[in-house]
Amino acid sequence: MSHQNTKPSLEKHTTLTELEHLKTEHFDIYQELMKQFKFDDRVCYEWLTKPKPFLKGKSPFEQLKINADEVMDMLVRMRTGDFS
Repeated sequence: MSHQNTKPSLEKHTTLTELEHLKTEHFDIYQELMKQFKFDDRVCYEWLTKPKPFLKGKSPFEQLKINADEVMDMLVRMRTGDFS
């Protein structure tokens, strides 16, 4: 009897659910994120969940609840190369 790990499937479902929520609640941020990360859900999710110094150590997902404009600002700065 084979015991396959179901975790990747669960992670993918979680990733897609959270990205769908982002798409619904912050479509402009979702669009910018998808363009910058070439529509790779896994890379987008990783970026959204890792703490960022620009966001004072919060992840973009955490910061969305506080101030979504700062997340968009960070994405625009990444796209334009403005890290000042």
